[in-house]
Amino acid sequence: MPSKKILLIDNDIEYQALVSDALETANFRINTALDGESGFQLARKDMPDLVIISVELQDSNGYLLSKRFREDEDLKKVPIILISRDAKPKDFEQHRKLKIRADEYILKPFSGEVLLSKVQNLIGFHITEKEFELMQDHLNSMIQEKILLDDKISTLEKENSDLSTQQKENRRVQEREAQLVKQLNESKEHTKVVDKWLTEANDNVERLQKENERLRKESAAAKADLEGFRRQIGELNTALVELQGKLKGGSVDVERIKGLLGRATGALSRE
Repeated sequence: MPSKKILLIDNDIEYQALVSDALETANFRINTALDGESGFQLARKDMPDLVIISVELQDSNGYLLSKRFREDEDLKKVPIILISRDAKPKDFEQHRKLKIRADEYILKPFSGEVLLSKVQNLIGFHITEKEFELMQDHLNSMIQEKILLDDKISTLEKENSDLSTQQKENRRVQEREAQLVKQLNESKEHTKVVDKWLTEANDNVERLQKENERLRKESAAAKADLEGFRRQIGELNTALVELQGKLKGGSVDVERIKGLLGRATGALSRE
């Protein structure tokens, strides 16, 4: 790929050197002219890709020379940068408003970096075929890296989606666990109440068993007493029967009757 050509028209040797060094370092080819007429003729012969014109020329004015370039059928589309040592910012602003104007304006002093930036904005970067191939290879490599990165992003997005789903499921499980823990705690409290009731019931059962045992013993004692009382009643009935028989037979044994009555009275008093 051939180098792009830049024509510099400036009678300031110092700035010719500065401009040439800055642009040649960036692989531009530089032609120079010290006056407007020779610069214009060189442009018609060499057809540069860009022209840099100083406003302060010995044989011409940079504004008029730029107008001449714009009116030439072959050179009218060539980008123009006007540079000046004596112009004021307002001078450039006024020239920008004209129908025939430059593409860029730079006030001296300026750095090579500023000039290079303006040039590159107008005609782009200059690279060799080898550099172009390297850039193309680098671009292809970047494209492949982007494809891999897109795949990785897609994978990560899916993993993130799966993780979000798992997190939602985990939250659901945690909520369910919390509900079960709450129910368990409520059951424990209920169990405590039931245990208290059971303890009281056991105490009541034990108390009732003791009371039942006491009543059983009292009942057995009462049965024994009742049995003795029945025997005594039987003996009294027997004595009465004997007494009635004695009375009917006329042979009453008073002492015997006293004994029977005494026995009956004793039995009754014990009851």
